[in-house]
Amino acid sequence: MSLPEELQLALAKVDAPVEKLDQGWIFNCDNRLVFESLPDNSIDLIITDPPYKDYQSNRPVKHEKVKKILESDFDLPYFIEQSARVLKPGAHFYCWCDHLTFPGIVGEMKRQMEQQIEQIKQKDMRHYLTYKNMLVWVKNNHGSGDLKGNYAPQHELVIFGCKGDKGRKLNGKRQPNVYFKRDSTKSAVKFFSKVPNTVHTHGTSKPVIIQIEMIEKSTKRKNLVLDPYAGSMSTGMASKRIGRSFLLVEYDSGHYGNGIERLKGNSQRTIEE
Repeated sequence: MSLPEELQLALAKVDAPVEKLDQGWIFNCDNRLVFESLPDNSIDLIITDPPYKDYQSNRPVKHEKVKKILESDFDLPYFIEQSARVLKPGAHFYCWCDHLTFPGIVGEMKRQMEQQIEQIKQKDMRHYLTYKNMLVWVKNNHGSGDLKGNYAPQHELVIFGCKGDKGRKLNGKRQPNVYFKRDSTKSAVKFFSKVPNTVHTHGTSKPVIIQIEMIEKSTKRKNLVLDPYAGSMSTGMASKRIGRSFLLVEYDSGHYGNGIERLKGNSQRTIEE
């Protein structure tokens, strides 16, 4: 199971390093090169964690700091525009963010939607994203931040949307918009653990099990999942484990190399994902 033949032909034009695995391709380049090569309506799902702010974790202090994430690497209008163009009609869109950047991302989605409706009269020629809900991951422990003057942050947000006015139906039973799990007795709630920075040498790696839940709710087997800001490649790992194809793009060569080793099963994980 790999990428559809027509996508392979389109992506063969991308002049950048690429690793081709059985279930997907991983590019090491600016995601513009990949977006520009993708046909309209060709992707079944987008899940990504873009560099929406400058960030460098100070934890844990006994290890060398991981690379800083830079907001300058994120072009929000372009990202929303291209995500809407390449997604298939009704396909779902998951974008990690925080409470400060949430309004800006949703606002850009709405701006482009209104612009498309105003300027393009033929409905099937419009490409825009519709905001559906805010999903919440409550972590098993909190971060640092302002240690004296603010509450400790212990959650992350996900913008859930779809292409067009009405998205595809979610698979399975209806789920709450908060990610949690129950113990064996189903009487107590447990939180999904954070992924330590040192595990994949990346400051914002997401739990694979949460990514799996997103993919299972929004796709079928052999569907194609795109992550244009692949980072530690948790989206690829989740796709691989449940029989989906993936297309990943990572600009940083270090994260690209580490992610490939992880997808090949060669990384030295120290925790259960």
